[in-house]
Amino acid sequence: MFSGRCLFLTGASGLLGTELLRLMDGAKVFALVRREEQAQELAARGFRPVLGDVSRERLGISDRDYQDIVCSATDVVHAAADIRFDLTLAESRAVNLFGVQEMLELAFSCRRLEKFLHVSTVYVNGYRQGIFAETPVPRGQRFVNYYQQSKYEAEGLVLDAMRRIPAAIYRLSLVIADSVHGNVSQYNYFHHLLRWLPGSPLPVIPGDPDVLVDLVPNDWVAAALVHLFTNRFCAGSIRHLCAGPELSIPLSEAMDRICRVVESHPSNSSGRRIGIPQLVSLGEYNRFLGNCPDREIAALADLVGHHVRLLAIRQVHLNALTVGELMGSGVAPPDPRSCLENTTRFCLDTQWGRMPPRTAAAAD
Repeated sequence: MFSGRCLFLTGASGLLGTELLRLMDGAKVFALVRREEQAQELAARGFRPVLGDVSRERLGISDRDYQDIVCSATDVVHAAADIRFDLTLAESRAVNLFGVQEMLELAFSCRRLEKFLHVSTVYVNGYRQGIFAETPVPRGQRFVNYYQQSKYEAEGLVLDAMRRIPAAIYRLSLVIADSVHGNVSQYNYFHHLLRWLPGSPLPVIPGDPDVLVDLVPNDWVAAALVHLFTNRFCAGSIRHLCAGPELSIPLSEAMDRICRVVESHPSNSSGRRIGIPQLVSLGEYNRFLGNCPDREIAALADLVGHHVRLLAIRQVHLNALTVGELMGSGVAPPDPRSCLENTTRFCLDTQWGRMPPRTAAAAD
């Protein structure tokens, strides 16, 4: 699959990068990491580790590594990102925007470049409601958080760069766990929602029962990306790696499934019913924040609000082009409902990563 190819991969130690490297054994890969121990591990697997940081000029890598990459790389996969929602705009831009700018500067210098893949998010549409195709996002958006804004701005850089290099944008939806067991290797805001919402002291959260929750497993995303990138790459294109309208789960159903798993889990030894906050509009939630007399509840509501406002925004992400290009590849998206339930169970078993899976299983 990768015969004769030379790849430069960022985010090699992240969730997606780790999955991609599992599918690239035997390929010639320059893998960007930030820590020496990560570099040693990659070298032991036959990859060429590159120490650096995408938030620094020239990616913070040595002149020798930089020159080796620009002389050898046929493919660039930019998967590094800071996915935290509670950063300032400057902090989000440091990785998600400036890092893309530095990656593009490197790509412009690559002598053998044939493909540049930029990993983005379907949530670049911000507060917009509607049905969104695999196309550029119009200007003038308002954003739920600075992560969204920085990723939107980064897409603008890549779209401009398409005039000079063969680049494509691959937008991901919520990547939550592996498809078989629901094992979580990197916790994100969605996993924290699984902990905060069932039995929450909050009386309300922003949410619309009919909002479609678009979930995908990390192993499927990696397999789909590798297939699209190696077999169906199209310069200038945008693709959505998401569940799409056919497989997405209505919020009300997703919450019911989460509560059933929590209620049946051994940690709920009393067998008590698990309640969830009432779903209200964004306007009602903002009024609640402004009028809440309990400071602790107000502080919790403000914190959770950074993560749950998406649940009140009706967005449908179309993926017909992606599905068509995956046809016949054997890379079919699994059932997101079983993935959601398995992920919830894994989080409970491991107490959100505080216990290793085997220890958690033994404790049951």
